[in-house]
Amino acid sequence: MSQHIHLADTVALHDLLLSMNQDQLLDTSLLRLFVTIAESNSLNDAAARLGITQPAISQGLRQLEDRLGTQLVVRRTRPVKLTVAGTVLRQNADAILGELRRLNAMVRDAAEKGLGRCRLGMVTSLSEVFGSQLFAKLQQRVESLTMRSGLANQLRHDFLNRETDIVISNDPFDGIEHLERYPLLRDPMLIAIPKELEMSTLPEPSVLAASSPLIKYGRSSDIGIYTEVILRRANLETKVKFETDDTHTLMRFVQGGHGWGILSALCLLQVLHRLEGIVLLPLDNSRHFRSIHLIARQGEMGSLPESISEMIQTMFYAEVYPQITNVAPWIEKKSFMLTH
Repeated sequence: MSQHIHLADTVALHDLLLSMNQDQLLDTSLLRLFVTIAESNSLNDAAARLGITQPAISQGLRQLEDRLGTQLVVRRTRPVKLTVAGTVLRQNADAILGELRRLNAMVRDAAEKGLGRCRLGMVTSLSEVFGSQLFAKLQQRVESLTMRSGLANQLRHDFLNRETDIVISNDPFDGIEHLERYPLLRDPMLIAIPKELEMSTLPEPSVLAASSPLIKYGRSSDIGIYTEVILRRANLETKVKFETDDTHTLMRFVQGGHGWGILSALCLLQVLHRLEGIVLLPLDNSRHFRSIHLIARQGEMGSLPESISEMIQTMFYAEVYPQITNVAPWIEKKSFMLTH
């Protein structure tokens, strides 16, 4: 077989490349540049209107003409005069750019109004407090809404495997790029003791640790791990009689007089109906707390993550915080405010 390319092959290749070039879509930035030229008295005038140099205008015009394979502007005329091809392009350019502007507006509007699907993950304590109301509000904005609740480590796994779109948790996903992060709340830790342990003065944790067993969250949960951190910082040696990952169970044991517990304010809201015979006390002036964050993948959910963060903060201060002060009147609003 001959290794030489015949003339017919060369012509066929040229025609193929030409047809491929003609099928390429116009660059919208060049199209906008051409419209500005058509509306101007000269290329210098067009350059001034766009804030670029006249050579840049000329180069952009040549690129557009090369792309279309025809001359669009009659050179050296003032005001600018279009060729027949240029006039056709000018007549259709407005419609094309108008459609693009409408498309941009539609996309932005869709982001503002809602999405087709949202899969939301929340740690259990938050889902019990905010889940139902949040579900009702979000159903107006998305066509399909699902919620998952569980421990922070499971929610992290689900989010990183793209099984959820938004996570509300005490896990800030540090070190992972291209995420949107919205700080929501401080969740201060507090102490729950059975009423029979109540004293005339507030008992110190060291006194409680020496006199009564600790009922604590298990090490499989973040709050259980954080409880271990608190005990270590306070240099407390405690006898642990029972461990659980469930706030309801923890408080039943405290209520039954089996020991004292450490829990967070938001966990407390899960058991407001189970506080008879229980006294709530501050822990270290609320210096120990969980930070609650909303996490979403950057740009994927439009304005929804920010809207959800605003919903939660509004619900908390209007409806949830007053419930906490009813049972723990000593806790201040600033205890829940994260510094940005």
